[in-house]
Amino acid sequence: MTLIEAYDAMRIFVEIVWRRMDRPQEQVAFLLAGLKWADGSPVDPAMWENWLAAAQSVKEGAASPS
Repeated sequence: MTLIEAYDAMRIFVEIVWRRMDRPQEQVAFLLAGLKWADGSPVDPAMWENWLAAAQSVKEGAASPS
């Protein structure tokens, strides 16, 4: 799986969980809006940078942030 595929999988996962909730969750909706793609890149470029940093941490075997 490429980084882009993994990013999209995470975004889809969050959206599926969000849709299962009975009422709108503003914070999750805000997060999802920033994770969507527009013109070949995420709407919020900082989220992509955070995603790359998280992926690098996993690749290096670093502990999850608390």
